Parts: sequence; structure tokens; C-alpha cells
Amino acid sequence: MGETEKYDLTIYAGTAWYYARYRPEYPPSLVKVLREQFRLDGTGRLLDLGCGPGPVAIALAHLFEVVVAMDPDGAMRAEGERIARERGVSNIEWRYGGSKDLTSALGQFRLVTMGNSFHWMDRTRTLDALYDLVTDGGGIAVVGEGAPIPPPPMTPWRAAINTVLKRYLGQRPLPWENPIFLRQRVDAGPPPEERHEAYIARSRFKGLASFVESFDVEWTIDSMIGNLYSMSFCSRRVLGDRVDAFERDIRAAVLAAEPSGILKGEPPEFFAYMAWKR
Repeated sequence: MGETEKYDLTIYAGTAWYYARYRPEYPPSLVKVLREQFRLDGTGRLLDLGCGPGPVAIALAHLFEVVVAMDPDGAMRAEGERIARERGVSNIEWRYGGSKDLTSALGQFRLVTMGNSFHWMDRTRTLDALYDLVTDGGGIAVVGEGAPIPPPPMTPWRAAINTVLKRYLGQRPLPWENPIFLRQRVDAGPPPEERHEAYIARSRFKGLASFVESFDVEWTIDSMIGNLYSMSFCSRRVLGDRVDAFERDIRAAVLAAEPSGILKGEPPEFFAYMAWKR
């Protein structure tokens, strides 16, 4: 989640339930890398900007006294509150807002995270605003899981899904075909000056460091459909009265390509770009 200069709060309408349940979970590296790089020890405050249903905020909450989880989508925050409550995490404050709401009233933070949200923001302005909110020696971390689905070469079941998607959604590029959503790949990503780390390097934050690790996700047809419904371009709201036909066609296409219904062969990559206020 997150926001562009003219963020449309409706684009994720109806996706929060699916987002919380069908987006891949971050691997253990999320906690390990940030704890080690920023020497997190249970003190200080974390701001998770564009928090969605809280996958980053909840995973890191034990490393801070207080976490502020901020997102403009109320349904996303409600899902995050539900998950935190179920897991016994009680030190998260769930707040309305996005990158345009970064003021001194938020207080100071030891770390600011942005998970699968930075691309929605005015990245230059956001980093500039965050610098004044981060304590000396603290920093920022832009984390994510690469493209929603890794880019080509495609598995047969991925090609089958793409064919159905284009029939229902038109010929516009799908997120995993659009360079701005791809992980920072030399062969497929955005031009160097438009990559996340380039924006960070041009900011006042120092000591840019990165971490990348592949991890395994095994999809079923049901979990893949749920994952598609978690995305703004393929939500149930977007499909409208075509939802039943869409599901039927997705199931038929995937089973024709992969009769087992178990979808493998596209390991996503966890990435983290980190920098410090020094």
C-alpha cells in the first residue's frame, strides 16, 4: 500500500481481506537483517509507512517499544489490527495517513520501513520528509518481495493465467510486466536512475546497503486466485459481475497447464535497501 501524488483510495477497495491472507509472507530474513543492520534491541520507535495489513509492522514489533503503522486505507489497517490482536502484539498504533502526512507531530523514529509501498510515493519528497523524523544513527529500510509474481521466463501455468487476465482486463501491461513494479533487475527493472536505491542514494541518508534473497512459495489454484484478488488491477470490484466466470476460466486454464494444481517454479525474492542518518 501507499500513495502517489494523487493517490486514489478506491484502487484497493475490497482487497484487504485477500491481501492479509494471500500475499506471500516475508521470510525470516526480514527480521534478521533489519535487527542486525540497525542494532535493534527493543527500544525506540518504528514507523511503518504504507503499512497495509501490517506484515512488516507486526513482524518487527518485538524489536521496538512502540510501532506506528500508517496507511490511508482503513480496511487494511483493520486487517492489521485483527492480525496483531490474534498474535498478541499490543505495541502498534494504527494511524490513518500516508507519505503526504509526514510532519513533526509524528515524533521521532529509530527506523522507518516501507514494504511494497515505496513505488506509490513521491520518493524524493518522502525521503526528504523522513530524514527529519529519524533519530541520529537511525535509518530507513525499503523492503519488498520483488514483483507480485516474478517476471519471465514464464512457467506454463503463469502463461495460462496471463492469457485469462488479458482476456478480462485488456492488453495493458500486467504488474509483473511493468518495470516500475519489478525488483531491481538489470535485465528487466527500471532504468538505473529510477530504481529505489538510486532515490535513496540521492537523498540525505547515507551508507546505502542492500540485501536480496530468494525464498520458496508454493501456490495452489485457490491461493493464486486469492492473491490476484489482493491486487488493485484484479480485485473483485474491478471484475464486478464477471467474478464467477473469471474464477472458472482461471481454474480451467491452470489445470490444463498443470494438472496437479500445485504451482511451482517462480520463487520470489525478498529485498531490502537500507540507509542511515549520520
